[in-house]
Amino acid sequence: MLDALLPPGGPEGLPGAFEAGFEEFEKGFASDAPFPMRFGWRAALFAACWVSPLLIGRLPPLTRLAPPEREDALCAMGKSRVYLIRQVSLLLKAVTSFGYGGTKAVRRVVGYDAR
Repeated sequence: MLDALLPPGGPEGLPGAFEAGFEEFEKGFASDAPFPMRFGWRAALFAACWVSPLLIGRLPPLTRLAPPEREDALCAMGKSRVYLIRQVSLLLKAVTSFGYGGTKAVRRVVGYDAR
């Protein structure tokens, strides 16, 4: 799912989510974030995996789909007529972006290496 949001081989040499070390951020987030945020993150992951394929007429889970279909399914969450699905999509993107942007690999590529 994260490879659909932040795939490897991005523009200007940016690494993908897993290449950048997002897993380390996620472990810390899962233990340190307030409960409502952790619950929302888990709900967002569940919705991305099991609900988003249904929005494009495919059977879940998301991992069964080809990469272009995964992107379509995740985009469909953001365009859903159901408010809660749109909000969960935003939370998914926000937490993923926070973790991705905070990794050393990404900060180095964009020129913000705080050392």
